[in-house]
Amino acid sequence: MNFKFIKYKYRFFIGYIFIGVFSLLMELIFYNFFSKIIYNDILSSSFSVVVGVFISFWLNIRYNFKISKSKRNKALFYFLLISFLSYLIQMFFINKIQIYLSYEISRIIISGSVFWIAYLLHSKYSFKDYKKVGVAIYANGIENVPQIFENISNFADFIHVDIVDQSVNANAKNVLTYKAEVIKAFWNKKFIEAHIMSKTPKKWILDIIKYVDRIYIHIDIEEDMSEMLNFIKENNCQAGIVLQDKTEIEIFEKYHELIDSILVLAIKKPGFSGQKFEMKALELISLINNHKYRKKISLNVDGGVSANNIFLLKSENVVSGSYVLNSDDPKKNIMILQTSSQYEQV
Repeated sequence: MNFKFIKYKYRFFIGYIFIGVFSLLMELIFYNFFSKIIYNDILSSSFSVVVGVFISFWLNIRYNFKISKSKRNKALFYFLLISFLSYLIQMFFINKIQIYLSYEISRIIISGSVFWIAYLLHSKYSFKDYKKVGVAIYANGIENVPQIFENISNFADFIHVDIVDQSVNANAKNVLTYKAEVIKAFWNKKFIEAHIMSKTPKKWILDIIKYVDRIYIHIDIEEDMSEMLNFIKENNCQAGIVLQDKTEIEIFEKYHELIDSILVLAIKKPGFSGQKFEMKALELISLINNHKYRKKISLNVDGGVSANNIFLLKSENVVSGSYVLNSDDPKKNIMILQTSSQYEQV
């Protein structure tokens, strides 16, 4: 295991350490400042902790976990809650040892002692909406799922199953829905989502819904959209819609109460792999991110995602197929996407 890989694997924790140390130093600087003008130790420590907490939060969401703007209020809520509880626990122990040591030394010792616990809680709750990378696997044709698992292992954050039938692509190979079960068996601890490219998706939904956590359907289906979305949710599965153009934003508004996620398809034709990324998709992404209902849903971008455009995509999730699976080093390309093209510089 080389140094570059270790740094990649623990990138969030390493960043959290550096930010934590810097924030604590800033807190102690402000503590000394406040103690000279307030002359109240409790107020001085409280004000300085608030400053340190906000510095830590901002640096983490901006440079470490890189939380999208639409999810930052929720992240802030959890960050403040966890930080406040952590502070109360730390103050209890600080009061015990401050008899022997200064406040500054006591704060450093106790803060360092609970650092790992705080990181685990923040990564699970405060920063859970960091950008995740999924790998697309077709449920058509002869794609070798065991071989794909060997090539990418568990490096992807989630698995994206593509289903294409002949109502969308006349040359589509037969849909093999059993692959959803196979994929679930190989990646049994990963989030599995499915993108159904069909004018009549219900038959495919029935076949795969037990094995996936989220299903996306297109807005031009020949079946009732509300019925399909409700059916998906009634079966304990998240429901999503696929949008390709900014003119389709009204569909989001119409069904916002029924959907958990939007998949922006950044290519011209659904059902055809290997297409280039359409830059006009950035307009649609921007519209969704600034929409009043944005906080209620997650945003996923699929189609032509690569190292050349990953840094432009302001979403919680991205999906890549050919860029990963057709490369000489699929794991490395996943890591490049997960670090917004910075893995090469790690």
